[in-house]
Amino acid sequence: MTHLQLTTALSSCMLRSRPAMKKTLLAAGVLAWLAAPAHAQSSSQTSQQYSFNVKGDALARYEWTRDLFDAGDTSRWRLQARPRVEIGVGSLLIAAGGDFNYSKDENTEPPLGAASVTLLRDNYKSRDGRLDLAFLSFKPGGWLQIQGGRFPMPAGLTEMIWDKDLRPQGGAVTFERKDSAGVRRFALTGLFGQGSHYFDDGKARMFLGQAEIGSSSASLTGSYIEWRDIDQIEPMIRRQNTRVGGAYIEDYRIVDGVLRLRKEGQVNTQFIVDYCRNLAADENNQGIWVALVVGSTTSAKASVEYTYASVDKDATLAAYATDDFFWSTGWAGHRADLGLRISDHSAIHAVTQWQRFKDSPRAAEQDHWLKRYRVELRFQQ
Repeated sequence: MTHLQLTTALSSCMLRSRPAMKKTLLAAGVLAWLAAPAHAQSSSQTSQQYSFNVKGDALARYEWTRDLFDAGDTSRWRLQARPRVEIGVGSLLIAAGGDFNYSKDENTEPPLGAASVTLLRDNYKSRDGRLDLAFLSFKPGGWLQIQGGRFPMPAGLTEMIWDKDLRPQGGAVTFERKDSAGVRRFALTGLFGQGSHYFDDGKARMFLGQAEIGSSSASLTGSYIEWRDIDQIEPMIRRQNTRVGGAYIEDYRIVDGVLRLRKEGQVNTQFIVDYCRNLAADENNQGIWVALVVGSTTSAKASVEYTYASVDKDATLAAYATDDFFWSTGWAGHRADLGLRISDHSAIHAVTQWQRFKDSPRAAEQDHWLKRYRVELRFQQ
């Protein structure tokens, strides 16, 4: 059985339950997960060649969106749990996990008074449970890693290009060289993905190649990402990309460069600059993402993060970009995130975002600032 067949079979088994029962079990499961102690469960290793671990992360969020153009204010809450099992046998890692969401809103249902869902802004279904991870990872020695199935994104992209909650489904190969301290000095990654979105993207295919050079204080990555057969993507997640009659009119062949500067000490600091350009579009084809992170909620008591971004509407394929902001492309704005550590495995975050839809077809909206405020309780192991 291939990794894609395995992923499809597992997905089918998880989603056969009836809607009413599924919602009840989903809500109970999420609440139980959030109420449980947020730590990993692991078996004692019988040898250095075998390991078994139960890990995961969870989120409880309340969100307010204010000053919507020509509309009222909105608010919603969300609970999410993503447990996973990892089995290690020598150089082989086998992992499987689920993604369970329950929210105030039903984001796949048309809003009151609307005939259909025309522009879904989330990369998840708000009341649903599904397969999140199902992959094999083979890592012989310390220089080669081969992955197949549905796995975490192995390439060092920012959320301007790839939402951290999405998983590529396909295969990836990484060649890397590390120094004696375990710091990556050089790496090459190749990836193929199909069916990688939470929603239906049909036969849309993603090809990625990335090179990285680095040290303990800095790293530079250069990537080429190309999407093909994008007409297979669900219409309601095509978002702000240029369309005529609902259909894409641009191709998306992206070059992307990310510079990361790190300083470790009493207060860890990281500075990130990401620039991308769509080689297939003649205009509205660039994006920039700049972030500064000071401190940590895992190795310190608190963290402060600031992000500025300006992303043209065809700078990248909007279906796969971050869904934390109100728009995926065609916007400019700021985000501030204050995190406070609660325990070794939990933290509370206050997040503020300001955005304007700079590439809106309505001129009056282009300089209109939308605000979004969030309080999040995050658990991770």
